[in-house]
Amino acid sequence: MSPFFTGSSVPSPRSSDQPPGSRPYDIAMSALAKEFCNLKIWRLDVVGSSNGASFNGYLSALSEDMSVRSDKAFSRMDFIDRKLLSILSDIAGVMIEGGYGHMLRRAIDRNSAQLASSILDINNIVGGHKEESKEILLKIWTTVMHIIVGFLSEMQRQLNGQDLGYFNRLKEDYFLAIAKQTVMKLLKAAGSICIQGASIDPVYKDTYSTLKPDLSKMLNVVMMYQALNYGMPTILALLSGQTKEFILAEGEGLIHRLSDMFVKLSVEQNYLVRSQCLDISDTGVHRSTRHIMDHMRMLVQQKTTVYLMLKGDQKAFSELVVQLISSLEFMLDMNSRGLQLQGQQQMFLLNNVHFMLQEVKIDNDLGLILGEGWLLQRHDQLNQFVTGYVDVSWTPVMSCFQRRTRVPEILWPRQLFDKFTSSFEMAYRVQKTWKVTDPLIRHKVREAIFQKVIPDYRIHMENYSEKQKSERYSIEQLESQLQELFEG
Repeated sequence: MSPFFTGSSVPSPRSSDQPPGSRPYDIAMSALAKEFCNLKIWRLDVVGSSNGASFNGYLSALSEDMSVRSDKAFSRMDFIDRKLLSILSDIAGVMIEGGYGHMLRRAIDRNSAQLASSILDINNIVGGHKEESKEILLKIWTTVMHIIVGFLSEMQRQLNGQDLGYFNRLKEDYFLAIAKQTVMKLLKAAGSICIQGASIDPVYKDTYSTLKPDLSKMLNVVMMYQALNYGMPTILALLSGQTKEFILAEGEGLIHRLSDMFVKLSVEQNYLVRSQCLDISDTGVHRSTRHIMDHMRMLVQQKTTVYLMLKGDQKAFSELVVQLISSLEFMLDMNSRGLQLQGQQQMFLLNNVHFMLQEVKIDNDLGLILGEGWLLQRHDQLNQFVTGYVDVSWTPVMSCFQRRTRVPEILWPRQLFDKFTSSFEMAYRVQKTWKVTDPLIRHKVREAIFQKVIPDYRIHMENYSEKQKSERYSIEQLESQLQELFEG
């Protein structure tokens, strides 16, 4: 405590030989103003220290139920140290009576950071989690915003709820100085989490591990915008005058930057998806397809917020979704062209496009955006993939029965069946490991193979003697093996 204080009262340094305006008197008043700003009347021990150590427990407990308004949680706590508050009031009385109220107000404004240092500091809290993902930092920020806004609301209520003597004339300046500093830290932390480094690296991407976090940046921006859009009215309701105007301008500026960043990221993500080089280890649904569809559905679920970010332009949002799914289809098509095995490209596209189609059917809003025409075209594509697959995979197998030699007619059927058996077994061994997850699609592909293979095989078997037939696949054996395809 300052040497000016010997108890709860504050003696005036003014004497008969030190009139107001004299340099020693000004120095004494300046020292009092500094002491005023150094006093910390807020008892943060009831929720945790400002360094974040014991506060983390309270943060975790409150964040378990974000539906509970944090101001209600704080309303049971008495934050004010009444002894120190009495000293503040005494200092205010001395300075105001001495004609130095203006000096004290300037000191409050100039030392606002010092006054706010005793409040829960988001920089310390977030700094303790700097190694965490952006998603976790965003959740922490949102939780802390609720807590700090609740704390400021209760602080204002407790200040307004009692007679503070001369301090009554200054308590609004005092509160606004603290609130301004605290809210500005919130806004700067928001920008640091979502805007700094948010741009997608334009360098060609070649792994799934780069695709997932980069696409997540868009959703982080949306969630931060949503939190600010929800929290700013509550924050502004606590403020007044120039402080309110300043915070309003800062908040709107951040919200506009988030909107611009969202638009920029939406353009960059299309390039990212289109340039993706997939590692395709099987013909099943690729994890990049799953992630992009999850990302798209989450954007649609947040469409109300995204509309606001796009200035209410629903057409722009629809175009964003259509472009993203078009980029996904382009990526799948280009990567499938590198598959070497017969029928592998068609089977890969069949699985992935069918998955996309099912995801769109699950989400009515996504289906409405893409339209009935898109759904019909994808159904046609599935039929084309099945037809194309059967043609490139099984037409060569069945072509083994075509006679291309001058061998006497009595001899060539045996050679053709040997060739068919070798070709069939090779196709069977390779494609038995391919997986078609959806049972209806799997049944459809098998039926198409049956229609291609069984009738023609039956015709040629009819020309065999009973002894020769016993040495070959029976119709039942052929059907049984074909039923084993695509189980993975």
